Amino acid sequence: MHKYFFTVCLLFSVSGCDFLANLSQENEAQNQNNPLSKPQLSFAVAPQIAWMPWYLANEEKVFKHYAAKYEIQFEFISNDYQETIDKFISEDVQAIAISNIDAIAQLVRQEIEVDVILITNQSAGNDAILLPARMDSSVHSLRGKTFGLVKYSSSHYLLDRYLIRHQIPFEDIRILGTDPVDIPAVFKNKQVYGVVTHNPYLYQLTEAGAAKILFNSRQIPKELFDMIIIRRETLLDYPAFAQVILATWFSVMEKLQGNKRGPTLDALASLASLSRRQYEEQLATTLLNDSSIKALAAIRDRRIKKLMRHIRYFIERHKLSGEESFTNWVSYPGRTPAIIHFNGQPLQQFVVPQINK
Repeated sequence: MHKYFFTVCLLFSVSGCDFLANLSQENEAQNQNNPLSKPQLSFAVAPQIAWMPWYLANEEKVFKHYAAKYEIQFEFISNDYQETIDKFISEDVQAIAISNIDAIAQLVRQEIEVDVILITNQSAGNDAILLPARMDSSVHSLRGKTFGLVKYSSSHYLLDRYLIRHQIPFEDIRILGTDPVDIPAVFKNKQVYGVVTHNPYLYQLTEAGAAKILFNSRQIPKELFDMIIIRRETLLDYPAFAQVILATWFSVMEKLQGNKRGPTLDALASLASLSRRQYEEQLATTLLNDSSIKALAAIRDRRIKKLMRHIRYFIERHKLSGEESFTNWVSYPGRTPAIIHFNGQPLQQFVVPQINK
């Protein structure tokens, strides 16, 4: 009797384990097939000239294609530029397109750890100091004058670099903090002597003949560039998120090559509400990293570290990094990650995918 009871219990125990194992496998399979179980990750981009390829990718469902391939839920968000940064700070989005100056100026003080996975483009004339076309542009005439610009931005940095180069004391120039969209009105209404801005406002003012360029980003090569950043914890948890973003960018870049270039430029111009000529002329002032090999070389470029001394001076002069020391707020490929880390690993993985054994 005891033996019979023991045998029944044993059989029940074994079958129970099999039942639980099968149930666990079924639940796992259901979770894999359930889109709600996939992580929801968001990427926010503002509608700027060099960033319109992201909008074309969204329009043509390229994001959707790669998100399905890498099995993540992906959301593309379009917002005003500053709003994208604010959303990133508040953790409403996990990745954004941002300038190198703004990334350091706005994120270091917040101690938000991020990885730079892609440098999309560098400014080569896309940012400029503008004066009225009729004004004398000699350096001596700038003393005591007021300039409209977005404070502590790439525009502010460009003005500082010009003043340093021409040995004009910072205190000799007054600054009127101005929202980007208000730059043309402030300039045309003569509320300031000059403005510092970027496209499309730069193009609007110069094309109309109202302004002339005093100094632009072409004269400080590779110092101003745009990049894609991801929260470090997100990248560690979901490395596929970076691969979706990278694959999408280079997919659109490929369309800018050869006989697909014309139709692609037409589509980009249409999304930017510009003519093909207007879009191309503005795009010419920003150099795109249009291949993965070129992009990998850019993120590993040792000259970034050398040029950072100018940015460091700007950040520290305006006290934008709080108490953080320089060594704690930026790091480069192969080094221990600081608050902002140029991470070449996702691009390396994209260029030479690891084969799963």
